[in-house]
Amino acid sequence: MNQVVLFVAAHPQIHEILLVGGAQCSENLIFELCMNQPLRQLSIFVPTEEQRKKVEKIIEMMQCSHKDILPNSIKLLSEKELANYSPKTSSFALLFDALKNDEELLHFTSLNPAYLAGTLCKNDMNAFKIWESYRKISEEIYIVSCGSGEEILEWKRSCSSDIELSVIFPMYNIAAYLPKCIETTTAWGAEYVEFLFVDDGSPDNCAEIVEDYAKKDSRIKLLRKTNGGCASARQYGLSRAKGRYVGFIDPDDYIDPTMFRKLFARALTGSYEISYCGYNDLYEETGETKEIQDVLGWPYNNGTSDPVLINALITYRRVAIWRGIYSRNMIERSKIHFYEDLRRFDDLPFKVETFAKARSVVAVPEYLYYYRMQRPGQDVSADDERLYVHFQIFKYLDEFIGKCADRTQMDYLQAVKLQTHIWAIQKLQPEFVKEYCTKAREDLNTNFGFWESCYIFKKLLSRKELMVYITLKFGAFQLARCLATLNRKRRNDEKHAIEQLAELQ
Repeated sequence: MNQVVLFVAAHPQIHEILLVGGAQCSENLIFELCMNQPLRQLSIFVPTEEQRKKVEKIIEMMQCSHKDILPNSIKLLSEKELANYSPKTSSFALLFDALKNDEELLHFTSLNPAYLAGTLCKNDMNAFKIWESYRKISEEIYIVSCGSGEEILEWKRSCSSDIELSVIFPMYNIAAYLPKCIETTTAWGAEYVEFLFVDDGSPDNCAEIVEDYAKKDSRIKLLRKTNGGCASARQYGLSRAKGRYVGFIDPDDYIDPTMFRKLFARALTGSYEISYCGYNDLYEETGETKEIQDVLGWPYNNGTSDPVLINALITYRRVAIWRGIYSRNMIERSKIHFYEDLRRFDDLPFKVETFAKARSVVAVPEYLYYYRMQRPGQDVSADDERLYVHFQIFKYLDEFIGKCADRTQMDYLQAVKLQTHIWAIQKLQPEFVKEYCTKAREDLNTNFGFWESCYIFKKLLSRKELMVYITLKFGAFQLARCLATLNRKRRNDEKHAIEQLAELQ
C-alpha cells in the first residue's frame, strides 16, 4: 500500500483531503485513498486533461462497485476551483504527489492544513524547505523523498516546546575564544534553535560575554553551576535541553555557520537519530587547518538503518561528538548520559553508547567543524597519569555494552579499547608506560581471551595494532610503545618488530 495512504489510514480523524498531483501523479494513490479511508470529502487536482479523464474513470468504476465505502463527496477540481478552495473541517489534510518544484506546494500554506503528507523526487523538491514552511501551520508532516534511496520525514508538533535543536556549550576558562564560537554558531537564524551556555564555575568572564550576546539574541541562554568538569556541564545542559535533537560544541572551537542547519536538515529529512559531518584540526600556533579523514562517504552519506553498519562506527568513526547532532528520544530511550565523575574524555563513552543504540545514522560529507589544537589545558595534551581515566571509562562501557548482550558490539568495543590504549601509550611520559601497559593488558582481558582478541583485531584493525596487542600480552611494554609510535609507512622497522615478536613466542 502507498505510504501516504498508510499515513492517512493511521489518522481516522482526517475527514477531508485535498490531493494536489503533478503530471506523474499516481493513479493507484487516488484509488487507495478512496478505498481505505472513510472520508466526508475528497478533492483532487491533476494538471492535464488526460489525467482528468483517467481519474474520472477511476471514480466512475468505484461508484459502480464500491459505492458504500467511497467518500461522501469526491470532486475533481479545475484550476479555478483549486485557487478558490477552502477547507471545511479543522482536521483537513493536504496531500501531494509528483509535483515539480517546491513553489507548487508552498502556494497552499494559506489553507492551514492540520496534516501535510506526500511523495516527492529529491531532484525536484526539498523536503526540509517544505517542512520549514509548514511547521507552524501543520500538526503533523509526513514526506517521502525518492531518488538515490528513499527517506521519510516524519514529524509531529510537540505539545511542550517548539524547539527542534538544542546546542550545548560547556564553558570553563575559554573567554578568549568564545566570541568567534558564538558568532559562527548563531549565524544560522532559525527561531526553533536554542543555545545553552553552561558556565561550569569558570573563573574568567565567560558568563558576562554570553549575557552580552543574549541581549541581542533571545535564543541564547546562560546556565550557571558550580565547577564539576566538562561531563557534568554537558549533562547539566542535556537535562535542560528542549530540542528534538541535541548537539554539543567545545566553545574554544568554532564552526562553519551552515553546519547545524545542514546537520539538522539531513537528520529531519530521513528521521535519522544521528547526523554528523567532518571536521578540521585547527593549529593554534600557525592558524593552519587540516581536514581529518573519517567515514563520511557511502553508505553513510545516503543514510543507513542497517545495525551492522551503524555498530561499525563504534570503532571506525573518530571520537568527536561535537560535530554531530543526536536524537533526544534516542538518548532518553537508551538512558545515555555523561558520567559526571569523569574529569576528561567523557566524549568517548557518549560516542560508543550512541552508536550502539542508534537505529539510523546519516553523514554530511563536508568538513564543517574547526577543532582547535595546541591550546593549553586541553585533555588531548595529557601525557601522565591523567590518561589512566581510560580504565574507568571502559569499566562503564563494559557494563553498558554488556547489558546489550550483542557480540558484535562487544567486538567493536574491544577494538576501541586497543585503539585508545595505543593512543595513550604513544603519548605517555616514559615513567608511566609500564604501569599503564599493565593496566591495559588487564583491561583487554576483561571480556575476551587471547585468541579471541587476536581474531577480533585481525578482522577489525591493522596489522600494527594487532602486533601491539601481542606485545602487551607478552609483557614487552617498551616494544609496545615502539610499535605504538611507529609510522605505518616505515616497513623496515615493522619487519624488525615482527622478528622480535617471533622471538617472544
